[in-house]
Amino acid sequence: MQIDNLDTAEPAEITPPGNSHLPDLLRDASERVGVLGAEFEADRDRLDGLRQRLQEERCHLAVLGQFKRGKSTLINALLGAPVLPAAVVPLTSIPTFLHGGEQLTARVVFGTSKPDEQFAGSESDGLAEFLEKFVTEEANPHNRLGVEQVEVTYPAAVLRQGLALIDTPGIGSTFRHNTEATLNFLPQCDAALFVVSADPPVTEVEIEFLKHVRSKLARVFFILNKVDYLDADERLTAVAFLQRMLREQAGFESPVIFCASARQGLNARQDQDAAGWQRSGMAEIEHRIVEFLLNEKTDVLNHAISRQADDILAGVQSRLELTRRSLHLPLVDLDERVHQFEDSLTHVEEQRIVFMNRLAHAEKHLAKFIGEHADELLPKAFSFLHGVVQACQESDGASWTEDSTRKAIADAIPSFFEREFGAAHQICDRELQEALLPHRRRADDLIASVHHLVAKLFDLPFEPPPAEIALASSKPYWRTRQWIFTSVSSIPPSWIDRLLPRRLRHARIHRRIMKQVDYLVTRNVGDLQSGLVENLAKSFQSFRTGLENRLQNAIQTTRMAIETARRRRTEDTASVAPEIDRLESTVANLQKIRQQLAPSRK
Repeated sequence: MQIDNLDTAEPAEITPPGNSHLPDLLRDASERVGVLGAEFEADRDRLDGLRQRLQEERCHLAVLGQFKRGKSTLINALLGAPVLPAAVVPLTSIPTFLHGGEQLTARVVFGTSKPDEQFAGSESDGLAEFLEKFVTEEANPHNRLGVEQVEVTYPAAVLRQGLALIDTPGIGSTFRHNTEATLNFLPQCDAALFVVSADPPVTEVEIEFLKHVRSKLARVFFILNKVDYLDADERLTAVAFLQRMLREQAGFESPVIFCASARQGLNARQDQDAAGWQRSGMAEIEHRIVEFLLNEKTDVLNHAISRQADDILAGVQSRLELTRRSLHLPLVDLDERVHQFEDSLTHVEEQRIVFMNRLAHAEKHLAKFIGEHADELLPKAFSFLHGVVQACQESDGASWTEDSTRKAIADAIPSFFEREFGAAHQICDRELQEALLPHRRRADDLIASVHHLVAKLFDLPFEPPPAEIALASSKPYWRTRQWIFTSVSSIPPSWIDRLLPRRLRHARIHRRIMKQVDYLVTRNVGDLQSGLVENLAKSFQSFRTGLENRLQNAIQTTRMAIETARRRRTEDTASVAPEIDRLESTVANLQKIRQQLAPSRK
């Protein structure tokens, strides 16, 4: 049973919409550019890189839900085998990434310098046992092994089609900051499956989590699992209740809800029972959600890659036209224009220096903004932890101890700072994009000035170079920061404390604890600030490197095009006419490929 009006088409296999021949077009373009000579090798490499990106692209689908809702069983049902350990005991804070592959493998990545743990076998049961040692709270309590994430490849049909599944830490699980870490991670994913079950359909913890999810993800699909425990009337009642709660409490206007029994689906897959797979509801989830998402994602990717390929070919055509035009010029004229081009680059270099100075100023301004944000966070963090201490003191009364309060502080710090880091990162990212926007335009203008100069000197039509098209990252990046939640070992009560009245004893404990709170707040806010500044520096450096590469590429490719023509003119004047004909033919062939790419660019 499914609630909503998704496209009802159910293709037998997933094919890229828009232009299913895009890989062949990219291969054809690469081969034609590759025979043009060494000066076009970089262009061929870029075309090959786009073709590889098209082949490797995955739609990243996060699977969310509370402990014992059946997340792992749902994933296992989609895979067709018990690859993930069943959540009989709570899982740790470790996400598991599942990708398609020819063989069954697993890699456990640690947050320290500890080498990865590897698994390679042929049985899914063996993999589940291997993973259980790292991702369950029973075998790896409080993630004492320091596992950062787990990566699995499995030859499942759904993964080979281009889907990547991500089993996320459970909401309200052992580590309370898992919720905040998951929320910070979700914007990198394409969509999410949120698994609930009929016992009860949705909890207050889930509703609070979903209120935040709604602003993080464009697409969230809901799975009402374990419906095999309900009769027909109970199922309708549960769906209606879930719909109402999602609309009224979580803010989802048209929630997409599917009913399923992941347990029955997994059994059916293992028994190769097609009818049982349909009855379990898992077939509808696979067809209506997985294929819908993959086709939607592929369409967007086709559009971006087609535009990028077209831009590469347009650049190749421009340089071939420059060579052709240079071959027509008398040698004396050609040398004079080359001289003018080199002289004019002095002005371009002056503009580049001014641009880099402005960029450095913008980076300093944003670093200052981050510092001011951190300064504002200090009293907020101090007030929060002071409230934790006060709540412990009021709750424990006369039996108030330092150890119990330190434990409460240790429990509270990761959630608080994970949440604040996510909020601060979002704010800083927005400020970064706004700050870089005018610099992106100036960078485009600077690159365009080189092309405009060439067009003017060689009487060519001026076409502004295209801006760089950003393709989405190929894999979401998960990271939980190691917040400091203790400063020194627990201080046992002194003999003086035992002799003092309760009011004085508590005052001494309070002073010691607040001194540690002050240290913890300062250290963690400092770590948060340094993390944001580090991200900022990387972003600006990436922007500088991109500009330098684009500028040097525009200058060097122009020089190479002119030098090619000049060499041909000096070596063998008789070959000039055939060379011009060859260039015109090549330009025409590339233009045909660009016209074929056009449907994917619309």
